[in-house]
Amino acid sequence: MTKSLDRFLGPKAAIESTQTLGRIFNVTRETWRLSDDPAVQPPRMELIVAARTASEAADLARDAAAEFPRHGFHKPSGAWWAADGQEFHRFVVHVGRRGSGPASPLAIMAVAGVAALGLAAFGLRRKKPEPAD
Repeated sequence: MTKSLDRFLGPKAAIESTQTLGRIFNVTRETWRLSDDPAVQPPRMELIVAARTASEAADLARDAAAEFPRHGFHKPSGAWWAADGQEFHRFVVHVGRRGSGPASPLAIMAVAGVAALGLAAFGLRRKKPEPAD
């Protein structure tokens, strides 16, 4: 019976080798000058690492913060922080994009398609002018 199960565990995996199972976490550094008001001034953002496991990303965020003279972990936000004499840095572990980026082309095409269908339906419902006698 064991031999019959070996065929499922052979060297040819059904999963593509380009897939990264469990590696979906990223680390972003958000930086403000100490003189900035974070409620008014958005941070400068830099992607530190991408496609890591949760533990790898957390370790990298912790190590990046530890390189600064003052650093720690902010439990309510779940982010590591660091400060030098002029700037404050927050190292955030997250999934997917962070911050506002351009809309995806697929989303833009979907909105344009719905608008085109709406205009076409509106045009079909308009009464055609009656011929004058």
